Amino acid sequence: MRLVAAVRGFIPIMTLAVSAWAFSAPAGAAEGRGGGGGEEPALSVVPCGDTAALVAAVTTANNTAGGGTVSLATGCVYTLASAAETGSNGPDGLPVITGKVTISGTGATIRRSASALDFRIAEVAPGGRLTVSGVTLSGGRAVVGGGILDLGALTLAQSAATTNAASSVGGGIEVGSGATATLGSSHVSGNTANDGGGVHVSTGGSLAANSSTFSDNTADSTGGAIANWGNSVLTAVRIETNHANDFEGGGIWTSIGDMTFNGGRIIGNTAGGSGAGIANFDSALHLQAAVVSGNVATLNGGGLFNHAGNTQIVGTNITDNTAHGSQGGGIFSDGGSVSLSATNVTGNNPNNCVPALAGCSA
Repeated sequence: MRLVAAVRGFIPIMTLAVSAWAFSAPAGAAEGRGGGGGEEPALSVVPCGDTAALVAAVTTANNTAGGGTVSLATGCVYTLASAAETGSNGPDGLPVITGKVTISGTGATIRRSASALDFRIAEVAPGGRLTVSGVTLSGGRAVVGGGILDLGALTLAQSAATTNAASSVGGGIEVGSGATATLGSSHVSGNTANDGGGVHVSTGGSLAANSSTFSDNTADSTGGAIANWGNSVLTAVRIETNHANDFEGGGIWTSIGDMTFNGGRIIGNTAGGSGAGIANFDSALHLQAAVVSGNVATLNGGGLFNHAGNTQIVGTNITDNTAHGSQGGGIFSDGGSVSLSATNVTGNNPNNCVPALAGCSA
């Protein structure tokens, strides 16, 4: 059994070197209320595909005391060919978010060009606030936070982080220590990383997701969809067809902080080790009114692997999961505690619970 080094839960926050360069707004980037240093929010309407105007609009919003909204054209794609800024955390396609910035669109996409050098799409500095509404962020590549590096406050509403990659943690999104990320009706899909293929939450960070989907994300090590070292609350969320290639937590890997999963589905995930659905390595894990089904572990705990920490499962169906290591097709525990209440653990292969738990036959 591999023990995961605690260093994975720590992402140092370094001082950001933020450019403060002046610019002239390109033609077509119509600026509304406010201006640099103004108290009222600024509004910049960005023409379809105009990446120079997009970068300028984000800069305007950053420099406006009341923040600003960057409005993208409906259904348009903005392809970034180079980084707008390079700071202590590496290059970013957009200027580092230091103010209060909203990027809105209806079916718009901001993506890194496939032929460009590596850079993530967006970075939120400590104290910065970024809201993304109706926009897909894709194709980012970085060491940490391939799509978004969140060191402040991030909100995704009806948006997506797709096909981003991090060589270390947080393929789609990295939530740093002290940062918050809130996802509503959003999608995190097709992202890759060593840990936290979809999202990595560092110690002291927090993730709240509601009515969102995490699908087809891959971690080489742990947490195909989510690797949680902080505090995460997932409500009516779908965790499906994610993968941890070598170790634990095909869907979710959680340690140290709290993890609450309420009213969602964890289905069709795989793990090269144990815990294809969920792997608990010392969290307070609460699983309620959920479905855990069709998950496949190479070793043990097809549905759930509890290595440490306390897991409470209420009103949940854990069915049709598989452990090829022959122990705990539904639930396998080799440490900590697992309690079941009004929970159905049946039809798992080759057995349901190892060791036997009250409310679950072996």
